Amino acid sequence: MKYYQSFFLLLIAPIFLFGSIKKNRTLDSTDENKYRNGPGSSISYSLFDGSIFAADTSIYEVRFAFNGYMTFHGDATDCPIRPNGTVVLKGLLKGIENIHGDDDIVYVGTLQLDIDIDICSAKGEGDNAKLCNITVTGSGLVKTELTIYYDGRGGYIQIRDTTSQGFRKHAGGTCDPAEIAEERQMIPLKTIATVFNGLDLPMLTHRTLRAGPSQFVRSPEGELLVEVIRKIR
Repeated sequence: MKYYQSFFLLLIAPIFLFGSIKKNRTLDSTDENKYRNGPGSSISYSLFDGSIFAADTSIYEVRFAFNGYMTFHGDATDCPIRPNGTVVLKGLLKGIENIHGDDDIVYVGTLQLDIDIDICSAKGEGDNAKLCNITVTGSGLVKTELTIYYDGRGGYIQIRDTTSQGFRKHAGGTCDPAEIAEERQMIPLKTIATVFNGLDLPMLTHRTLRAGPSQFVRSPEGELLVEVIRKIR
């Protein structure tokens, strides 16, 4: 079985990052003013997801995007799947960067996740096995954590949970109904369709996040983009 993590082993090279806010709205000047109180302030603020953060917290707008497909078996040349599905994770990540040099920096945020992608799988056994597809769609807010290791080994991103708003999700396709039903239950925390859940990011070798140009990584399954849009504070 071809597990999705094998795809990301191909990523041990270039890079990626981007963002969004609660209720899918763009950060405007009114929102941005909430982050301006000057360095050294001990006041805490309420972010859009309701969390509290210290005045010296750094905040970045980020976007992760994948265009392609996922697979357990086969590839797009012989599997009845769409090769151009999309998964996007975007929003604000915040973290304390002024910490001891031997500590990892952890950024957290409630990001918008949108999934519309196909998974190639197989049904039947032996000579009767046939490739089939599972189409996974979903949309909602997810609690996300990005860790950057202190020693330059890169980073690691994972989705911790959904929110009280719930997560809209659906799975369908030509694979066995039991497999499709199981895949639906795993959306968004356990399905491979989420793409960015449990992903090593060896390219994030800077001590902190840094705004900069979009970076792409390509593989037979698709193209991965990571973008740090800007540092808000």
